[in-house]
Amino acid sequence: MEYNPNYYQDGKMKMLRGNKIAIHTFRAEDGTLIGMFQGSRGDNPELDFQVKYLNVGVDAKPVLLPHVDWIVDILIKAQSYKEEMMALLQYYIDYYDTCQPFKNTDERAAFKPITLSYVETQYSNVKVDGTISIGGLAIILELFCLCEKQNKDAHQFLYSLQWTKECIEGKRNYRTLLNLAIHHREY
Repeated sequence: MEYNPNYYQDGKMKMLRGNKIAIHTFRAEDGTLIGMFQGSRGDNPELDFQVKYLNVGVDAKPVLLPHVDWIVDILIKAQSYKEEMMALLQYYIDYYDTCQPFKNTDERAAFKPITLSYVETQYSNVKVDGTISIGGLAIILELFCLCEKQNKDAHQFLYSLQWTKECIEGKRNYRTLLNLAIHHREY
């Protein structure tokens, strides 16, 4: 697979602005690269990180992954795999409750996804053209759980997981869910 050489070299994603190299670069089954880059926000700015993805292609550019992207991805998958997506969301709601934030930069540097193998095995049948692979989604959701846990009173991602599940179940309006994801408004 070919990637834009400006943003992927020697097995690592990089950013031209600031010449930043990813702390970790993960490759999803569909070839999408998911990078963890140093952030600067929240209660622990030294442990904060951003999640960016890079699609296959020599002209592709990294994109900072907003919550609305993974939410829409799951809603699309749920059209064909409703039960699987509700179970996946519950799995990450449960994971969120038990996961612990990184204690230091060494622990973050040694990070390896722990949910990936389970999700790829349990949901290997979930394949929808044009969406993120199930493994890529697993990496993204695990990283977002860990990132939000860095901040004591943060809860938007957890609400996004819960509300997406409720939307699939028909208990919540999708516009309310997308408003949370896009505008960070809870109502």
